[in-house]
Order: sequence, then C-alpha cells, then structure tokens
Amino acid sequence: MLSLIILKNTYPPLFWRQISCKKRLVDISAIKSGGDAKPRKAKIGQLIPNTLVQFEKAENSSLNLVGKSKGKVVRQSIINPDWDFQKMGIGGLSNEFNAIFRRAFASRVFPPEIIEQLNCKHVKGILLYGPPGTGKTLMARQIGKMLNAREPKIVNGPQILDKYVGESEANVRRLFADAEEEEKRAGPNSGLHIIIFDEIDAICKQRGSVAGNTGVHDTVVNQLLSKIDGVEQLNNILVIGMTNRKDMIDDALLRPGRLEVQVEISLPNEDGRLQILEIHTARMKQYKKMGADVDLRELAALTKNFSGAELEGLVRAAQSTAMNRLIKASSKVEVDPEAMEKLLVGRADFLHALEHDVKPAFGTAQEIINQFLSRGIINWGSPVTNIIEDGMLFIQQARAAEGSGLVSVLLEGPPNAGKTALAAQLAKNSDYPFVKVCSPEEMVGFTETAKCLSIRKIFDDAYRSTLSCILVDNIERLLDYGPIGPRYSNLTLQALLLLLKKQPPPGKKLLVLCTSSRRQVLEEMEMLSAFTAVLHVPNLSKAEHLLNVLEASDVFSNQELKQIAHQVHGKRIFIGIKKLLALIDMARQTDERIRVIKFITKLEEDGALEDPGMA
Repeated sequence: MLSLIILKNTYPPLFWRQISCKKRLVDISAIKSGGDAKPRKAKIGQLIPNTLVQFEKAENSSLNLVGKSKGKVVRQSIINPDWDFQKMGIGGLSNEFNAIFRRAFASRVFPPEIIEQLNCKHVKGILLYGPPGTGKTLMARQIGKMLNAREPKIVNGPQILDKYVGESEANVRRLFADAEEEEKRAGPNSGLHIIIFDEIDAICKQRGSVAGNTGVHDTVVNQLLSKIDGVEQLNNILVIGMTNRKDMIDDALLRPGRLEVQVEISLPNEDGRLQILEIHTARMKQYKKMGADVDLRELAALTKNFSGAELEGLVRAAQSTAMNRLIKASSKVEVDPEAMEKLLVGRADFLHALEHDVKPAFGTAQEIINQFLSRGIINWGSPVTNIIEDGMLFIQQARAAEGSGLVSVLLEGPPNAGKTALAAQLAKNSDYPFVKVCSPEEMVGFTETAKCLSIRKIFDDAYRSTLSCILVDNIERLLDYGPIGPRYSNLTLQALLLLLKKQPPPGKKLLVLCTSSRRQVLEEMEMLSAFTAVLHVPNLSKAEHLLNVLEASDVFSNQELKQIAHQVHGKRIFIGIKKLLALIDMARQTDERIRVIKFITKLEEDGALEDPGMA
C-alpha cells in the first residue's frame, strides 16, 4: 500500500479550505474484459504502483494547476458559438481576416495544456493599417464580437492624453488593470481581454519626434510597451491598434511580442467591391426596393479605387436620389402618399450618384485634368502624333506584368509648347484608376519641408492603388528655380529624385509624367538620369503646322486662310501652340475687315514670324 502524506503545517489554512477531495475508482478487470468501466465514487481506495492520480480544478477556484497530472478543465471555446462569418458585414477582406485568424487566434483555440507543452505564447497585438474608410474599425469590432471574451474596451487614441502630469500613463494602466487581476487569479484559464485603440498613432508616435520638453508622448509609449510585453507579462490580452499612418508609430511597438501581426487593410478589388455592394443593398433586395436593372457587377467595375465607406456613401446617395423623386415640389415639403409602393432605387440613381455625388479619395483628379484639356488636343503635325503614340507605349510598359513597375517620362520643350496638355491627355488615355497632379500651384507659400511632405503623400497614396499615374507639372517651378543666382530648393530636389527612382511595392504599377521648360537646368541638376525616357515637345515651325491649327479653330474663312498662307509663305515660323491659341482668340474678337492683317502683325511683333534673312 502506498501512502500520500501532505504536511499540513507547510501550507496556510486558506490553501486547505480551497481543496475538495473526491475519490473515484475504476475496476481494472472491467477495463480488460470490455465491461462497464465507469468511474464510481468511493470513500477509501488503495494506491498501487500504476495508479494514475489526476488533479482537477473546481470552477471559480483561485488555485492554478501545473504539471502533467492535471485533469481535464472545463473551458469555453474562444470563438463565440453564435458567430457566422457570412453575417459579419465585412466585404472584400476575407484574405486579411484569414491571415489575422491564423496568426492571432489559432493558438487560442487549443487547450491551455497543449499550449503549455509547446511553450507557445499567444499573440498579444494586432495592427490594422491602411487608407481611411477601408474597414479597419469595422473589422476590429467584428473581431470583438467573434471572440468569446470579456467586453472589449474601445479607446480613441487622443482620449488617453490628459492635462495632468502622470494621468496619461495612469489611463493606460487602468485599461490593463482587469486583465492583470484575472491573470493573477486564474492564470492560463483567464478569459481574454480585448483592448482596441482607434487612431493609435496619436499616442504612439516615434519617441523623440514630438516637439516640446514635456515628453508626455514618450512616457505613454513606454507605459504601453511595458504593459503589453514588459517584466510582468500578460498572456490574456489582445491589443488591436488601427491607424492610417503606420510610418508614424514607434518601431518598438511593432516588434514581435507586441503589435506583431500587422495587416494592411487596402482598397478592395472588383470582387471585394461587389461583396461590399451586396452587403449594403441586401435589405433593399429583401424588401424589393431595388430595380431589376441594377447590375452590382457593373457598379463594382465602375467604382475603381472606391473604399468600403465610399461604396456605402454611393448606395446612400442613390437612395436619396430615388427618394427625392417622390417629394412634391410645392410651398410645403410633402411626400407622395404612394411613396411606399413607388419607391424603387434604379440603375440611373446609382449612375447619377457616381457622377455627381461620390468621388473616391484615391481616384482621378478629373477636374484638374479637364482644366488642362479645356482646349482639347489639336493634332497640328507629326510631332504631336509621335508623342501620343510613344506615350501610349510607355503606358502599356507601366501596365505590363513583367515590367519593373515604374515608368517615368519627361516631356520637355520651350514654354507654351503644350507640354502640360499632352501629359494630361496621356494620363487620361491611361485609364488608370488613380491619377493625381503634383503642381506648384497647389503648394504656393509652402515651406521646403511642407512641400516635400506634400509630394511624398501623393506618391504614398499612389502606392495604395494597383495602377497609378502621377503628373508632376512644371518641375523647375516646383524646385523654386530662379535663373538669377541660380537658385533652387535642394531639399525638394533630393526628395523628388528619390521618389522618382523609388520602386513601388510588389504588385503595384506607377507611371510618372513630368513636364519642364528647362531641360538644360534639369541636366545640370542630374535629374535626366531619373527618367525612363525624355520626349521633346517642339513649337510649330512650318506653315502647314500653323494652317492646321487655324483650320481646326474655325475662326478664319477659307479666303482668309488663303491670305494667311500667302503672307507666311517662305518665312520662318516659331510659335508655341498655347501662344498661337491666344492670338486666335484675339482674332476672333477683331473686325473681319482687318482680322488677317492684325493677326499677321501680332505674329511678327511676337517674333513668331520672321523673314529667313533676319534669323
């Protein structure tokens, strides 16, 4: 007989009050014969060399059992049994969600005993980053609903900061207080505590980057680091941070053991946009309020680079357009009594909302492009044709899957040659979902640093789209170039050079179109080597070029065109298309009797028309 002796004096009375001894015996012979071998209660039993002793923890007991002799512990599943992925209301993020589940929750599904045997530590932090409106906050909320955990604590980053010394750090400690208390009491069987930080970049900036000598932001970061993965480690917490600016977050927070699972919530592709539209129109379909002519697949194709929030806004705008039709236009605002039966959101409502109401933040700068093309493109000769054809080749090169992903083209030529209009036409012809213009007009009054940050933001935004085009207009003006001195901004020059040479992320394609009237200056600045190709945009230099533009303008009669052709025959012509269009506008307002004479005189006064011997 074996005896199990525990010296009572070596343990405090509290220990003994928490132990409840229950003896259950199994008939070994019944096990061998295949009979009834269910455990039976007994008051006394005998221990033999092969006796297996298991310790089981009672529910709500504060004792923590360790070792191999632990019995099965009744535990709740970490996944909420009522949770259904199809009902999450998250569209286009299945790959991202699968990555989060694999990295952060797979280990929590297994019993604590298995995790202890593997010496595995659970993931404590997730960082969701990406453009605004892509579903970061929605995903964090749905993760909280999915998990069978304590009620999530949702905190806006700026709420942590306090005007009193030490209170900001205390606010961080309070968020982790419940998790610390349960970790000490329940150990591995502790419930999961979820803390969600929205706009986490507001409190976790790079230490030393914030101006001032108070150091509040630095101490908040230090406090958060120590709580997530400090000396006293917690294994029952999950911190979810969300931000639009991952680059601003302190590096120490991103290392393994802290916010180690970093998932980019990017703009949805066409299939993702279709899922999002189906989610936001499901109720309309259920109650038959959506027209039969609405094709969600068509809308998904038309809404390139729309975020989830913008797609929701599109549906809302279409609904408001449909409802507005049923509001009677009178001295009072009245709704059609039969609105319930008549209300139907159709395809025309969605297309109207797409054209007039909702524009994507990462879409095309359509207004600026149209402004550059207000006069259209006049094909006055072979130089224009060649530039358009070569430009289309570079567009195809940038789009090609086997390419490097970066194509940069410089359109250079004399002032008023139409470089910006040609670049805008190429950007429009590319049909890329992301087209942005980087113009010195948008940066008037900016400091060098602000200008560099603005240029960088345009490129960073471009990297979020699969196909992007950036039009950098008038580079020398962007660099603050002045011929007296000469003077220019070296800080802006270096920033632009680095961005022009920087390869986009894998799977992203970028086309950069630049314009300049100072090729020699750019050559001295060693900028020409940063471009894939340089296209020369010439002035009009032949009589036929001039006459082609005059015919396209539809200002002069055939008789007047013959007179002009006679006047310019044999003379040297050198004029930019922009300057020529201005002279044509002036001629349009001139009396027909003196129109030709006035036009020729202005050409000669501006040096655009000279006798060969005077050159």
